Amino acid sequence: MSAPVAAQEQGAPAADAGRDGDIIVTARKREERAIDVPIAVTAVSGAALEKRGAANLADFLQEAPGVGIYDGGSALGTKITIRGISTSLGANENGFYLDDLPFTGVTVPISPDVRAWDLDRVEILRGPQGTLFGEGSMGGTVRILTKGADLNDWEAKGLGMVSDTKGGGTNAGAKGAFNAPIIPGVLAVRVAGTHERYQGWVDNSDTGQTNVNDQTYDTFRAKLRFDPVDRLSITGNYWFSESDFPGGGSTARDDGEQTRTTVPSSRSREELYGATARYDLGGAELFYSYSHSDFTVPQQGASPRGTIDVNIDIGVEAHELRLASTGDGPLTWTIGGYARDSQRNDTVKFSAAGIDNDAQINSRARALFGETTYTLPGVPVDLTAGLRYFEDRVSGFEANSGVAVDQPGKTYHSWNPRFSVAWHPMANATIYASAAKGFRSGQLQPSVPYALGPVYGVVLPATLSQDAIWTYEVGAKADLWDRKLTLEGALFYSDWKDVAVRIPIPRTSFNGLINSDGTRTKGAELSIVAVPTPGLTLSAGGAYVDAEYVSAVPGTAIVKGSAVDDVAKFTANASADYSTQVSDDVQAFGRIGWQHSSPRRNSSYSAFLPGDTIDRIDARVGVELAQLTIALFADNLTDDTGATSFRSVYQVGPTAFDITSNRLRPRTLGLEASFRFGGPAR
Repeated sequence: MSAPVAAQEQGAPAADAGRDGDIIVTARKREERAIDVPIAVTAVSGAALEKRGAANLADFLQEAPGVGIYDGGSALGTKITIRGISTSLGANENGFYLDDLPFTGVTVPISPDVRAWDLDRVEILRGPQGTLFGEGSMGGTVRILTKGADLNDWEAKGLGMVSDTKGGGTNAGAKGAFNAPIIPGVLAVRVAGTHERYQGWVDNSDTGQTNVNDQTYDTFRAKLRFDPVDRLSITGNYWFSESDFPGGGSTARDDGEQTRTTVPSSRSREELYGATARYDLGGAELFYSYSHSDFTVPQQGASPRGTIDVNIDIGVEAHELRLASTGDGPLTWTIGGYARDSQRNDTVKFSAAGIDNDAQINSRARALFGETTYTLPGVPVDLTAGLRYFEDRVSGFEANSGVAVDQPGKTYHSWNPRFSVAWHPMANATIYASAAKGFRSGQLQPSVPYALGPVYGVVLPATLSQDAIWTYEVGAKADLWDRKLTLEGALFYSDWKDVAVRIPIPRTSFNGLINSDGTRTKGAELSIVAVPTPGLTLSAGGAYVDAEYVSAVPGTAIVKGSAVDDVAKFTANASADYSTQVSDDVQAFGRIGWQHSSPRRNSSYSAFLPGDTIDRIDARVGVELAQLTIALFADNLTDDTGATSFRSVYQVGPTAFDITSNRLRPRTLGLEASFRFGGPAR
């Protein structure tokens, strides 16, 4: 139940819980009560995620109002939309942070599957976050914050899971974490690892194989914390994850089958390492972070004309230095600088069609930013203003069958402000209005369509313009009656300019890229958490998001008023959590949750058909002993088999068509057991 943050963690220990049960977030890169921040923010602790049995982002992220997500079951991870901001072109349109690393797909948005285990918390910030979080945070930002090493307490915990999927097979997983203070108060290490194997449920009608879409996930994380003096804290971290989808992802026809022409096998491997340092200057904190990641995705597929081999290799290196106030005075502020270098290498080999393509895109980004909040004297009103200057140099080359083509580079610039006014009518309430800008760099035109376009009457630009968004929002949030009721709501309007779209090259299989006039979105969000009696928490939320193209794009299926790709106009959720003390050492608990999404569409091509209305229900019951928890769970209890994304139509013969879409895993029933031991270091 990840709707308003102040009441969602009832009875669960949370690393982000401050004094008096307040939820502390770092949505503005300094610690603040979530209820005070003039941003629509949802935060959920890692402890709450483990208690509800969440395995990945798709299990809970859509419960944040205005957020849509589906898991494609492949190495390319999950599709995340926030407030109608959705595209399949360019760098990530919504920010995606792994600890302090801003992850980007560079030319195609990618959000790697993050297994929800041993996390400190997840924060979902809605609305443009360009001032503090930079490029790509146009609809919002998702921050995955892993649990750090504890200097004073040791901990050992583990989990085992076994389940069965309808029409599939037996799934199993094991997870573990260990924290050890090496020198109490000074030096500590924390390690965590997982292994999960899910058997497939999709059959392949071409080969006669059944249950082909197996999924395997392996992760390992390590953090070392060193506090040599009272004011200084240094952390080093390492993150490794690997996934394997040998029979393709969760894409299937309505009859639950796939063909070898539709779903490629894929693998992914991610390695991330970095370091952070914090120094307390007294009234301000100096912070530095460094991170480096390598993300690779090899894919293989087949068609009637032969095999296709594709490989994606993305490297990102980032530095950030910032100084933020920590005092309680009327003026709080954050200033900083940022540098990010990324490189994406793609190879595509399709011998039957004569395609042998190697492409490299380089991006060198630099930014300066600052934001300040001033509380008016004698009046509970905060005024916030922020600004970020961003510069990005994009360059690249392509080699087609060994013939290299240098692509013209381009430097993109952007000034990105944010303004807000917040009124606090009482201690635990905020009413705010804001205007914020988000942005992304443009991209280079692939060389093949750039050369072919004029031959078939399609003139394409060598480079695409950057896109930018302005969002105007009014919202309110409140904790009432000693946190027995928490409310959060917002109304917003977004104007997204120069959105990149694909345009088919006639009589070829290639697409070029052009800038459209953009999209406009209006929407409303509401979430409620109630605790009517001790042990019972009721949560409900939903959003209306109307995202449309502002004008037609000649040469495509986009007309004025076409729905933005992959955006559900309505999303809703509800859940009930109950726990009761059976005896001094035994607590029983139960949970049932519902997620709803209206059909998603893709307006770019007439060959894309709408998806389905999706209703997913999950349930969980169990007992918690002193150090052992046992739970029975049901995922997708009603066995919804609808199309979670739009349907793609492929012609596989003179009159035969293959119509496929991403699907939920069918009803899965399982048993989970976990343990935890810990205590002060001696």
